[in-house]
Amino acid sequence: MKIDIFTHLLPQSFLEDFMSAVGPDFYLRDLPKQIPELVDIPTRIALMDELGIDKQVITLPTPPIEEVITDPVAAHRLAQKANDAMAEVGAASNGRFLPVGTIAMNNMEQAAAEAERCVKELGLKGVLIYTNAAGSAIDADKFLPFYEAMEAMDAPIWLHPARTPMRADYLDEDVSQYAIWQIFGWPYETSMAMTRLIFKGVMDRVPEIKFITHHAGAMIPAFDKRIELVYPLFDHMGNLGDTYKNLKKPILDYYRMFYNDTALMGSIGGMAAAYAFFGAEKLLFGTDTPFDTVGGRIFNEEAIASIESLAIPPAEREKIYSGNAIKMLGLE
Repeated sequence: MKIDIFTHLLPQSFLEDFMSAVGPDFYLRDLPKQIPELVDIPTRIALMDELGIDKQVITLPTPPIEEVITDPVAAHRLAQKANDAMAEVGAASNGRFLPVGTIAMNNMEQAAAEAERCVKELGLKGVLIYTNAAGSAIDADKFLPFYEAMEAMDAPIWLHPARTPMRADYLDEDVSQYAIWQIFGWPYETSMAMTRLIFKGVMDRVPEIKFITHHAGAMIPAFDKRIELVYPLFDHMGNLGDTYKNLKKPILDYYRMFYNDTALMGSIGGMAAAYAFFGAEKLLFGTDTPFDTVGGRIFNEEAIASIESLAIPPAEREKIYSGNAIKMLGLE
């Protein structure tokens, strides 16, 4: 069995609300036209059948709601509409789609309650958030009630990178060049958010929380020794205050608390590094469907090939493909 833990889908019933929210000039407005599989459910299911994908966990695509709706009340209402639409898609899919909700990260007063509505009333499998909240850090105290609610429900949080081309590469430029903001900026964003959650103490305050990072833990597996050996140097020089000393366990143990998808676009070396660092227990098959040039086919085939390249026992491979997801999501 194969369960894709991190795909994106824009429900048809939410499309008009989405278009109205992003406006005519938004840089991602044409996503549904450029990638029709984002909306076209029959095509998605046909590809799943062809490639042997039993279920897809569906999350909304970028942009984050708080990026396009600055008013907190309106943003919260849009999140509610999105969650209702995702629940409808899941209910109509005969179990093929496992929907995940979202929150307006600029309205944390309503976030915990909406997360509980998603999981307890709508039957969604968890909640999607982003690595920053319209540019603000997600380790701030205002996010803690949401994290506590997710931990109490034992419901996972899908952590998706967020960075736009308006975040320039250099100070004397206006926009990022050559897609650097996404190809390299998104892994940095994820690594930064993970690190901030660790140093701020969030992972100690909600130790049973389940984050699922996109792209296999981003930079962490490749930079594990740099993390392990250079942070003590900065601590020795007094650059970290008491934050490093206050960690209750070795720093790499905190990073290994995160769960991670396998959406590395088929990187053999990247998958080997992710497995070496996180182990099979913290990896879940994920592809980032449909964001390749053919609606997800390449990402699916490449993700499977990279997992198959691992010299691991069949039982561990089965955990990655479906066992971990079945356990985490409470599936039969």
